[in-house]
Amino acid sequence: MAAQQQALFQMTLCGDTVSPGARYLVCHGVRGNGLILAGRGADPLFCDAWEKKEFPFRFLIQAEVDKFPKLHLFQGKVTAIRQDKKALTVAIPSRITILEQRRNVRLKLRSRHLPRLAVWGLPTGESQAQILKERCIVAPTPCADATQSLLKNISAGGLRLSLPWHAYAQHAQCLEQGRRLLVQLNFPGTEPDQEHDYVCIARVSNARIEDDPASRPEFGLQFIAVRMDAPHAHWQDIRAEGSLELLKLLQSYQLEYYRELKKALLLREEPDSTTAGRRGATAGEIAAAAAGSCRTAAAGARRA
Repeated sequence: MAAQQQALFQMTLCGDTVSPGARYLVCHGVRGNGLILAGRGADPLFCDAWEKKEFPFRFLIQAEVDKFPKLHLFQGKVTAIRQDKKALTVAIPSRITILEQRRNVRLKLRSRHLPRLAVWGLPTGESQAQILKERCIVAPTPCADATQSLLKNISAGGLRLSLPWHAYAQHAQCLEQGRRLLVQLNFPGTEPDQEHDYVCIARVSNARIEDDPASRPEFGLQFIAVRMDAPHAHWQDIRAEGSLELLKLLQSYQLEYYRELKKALLLREEPDSTTAGRRGATAGEIAAAAAGSCRTAAAGARRA
């Protein structure tokens, strides 16, 4: 199945100097008892010293068309390295582990999927009008791009918020651990009238505030309730599982990123082919895409 789907593999290597093209590979077929895995890049990716050595590999198999691929792990032995150092053969393992993937996996959104965002503090003993006027921590962002520096990642169960120092200083009391916030998210749709709106009550679950002025304070927010309009207006408790509707939206984004990564890895510049001159994905682009696919799939759904 991995060969049929040209499955995406992640090879775990030591050291940050290894080319991203050698970390993320696509299965190009089976030869004997081995899988042929190819990387992406103009330069040689693998070295002869890796032959006969074992490395951890993770790979994704998409059993259902509209479902995100399941993540698997195995220890694989490199049995051969192609002469051009751009492909290698890994012995088919006798044991493969299916990794548990909790559904609230945190996702780093691409710019086209970033929502408009607003956050208000919810101190007790004040009217709603006073809260919205005086406790606005993040004013409604005018466009999705304005959310880029504020939203670090998001899941169906929460998000990670990054704030400028002046905003933190002004609202530090509202951002203490355990305090509650009102969060409004407005995701773009394919049409202006197809936007996805969510209003949630969130709890500040953790914070990272460093002395370095170049850094920004970060806050993990756990969604505890979401505003529902049907069959009647009410707040739905989502502390246990997160928002089902938000989950479906984020999974559709994740599946889109996975398909884009596979396409980036499969597009190759062949001088003698009809695709000559078309720009393939660079190593940096592949690494960025993989951060939203393999790594996100591997991450547990710790609350943001």
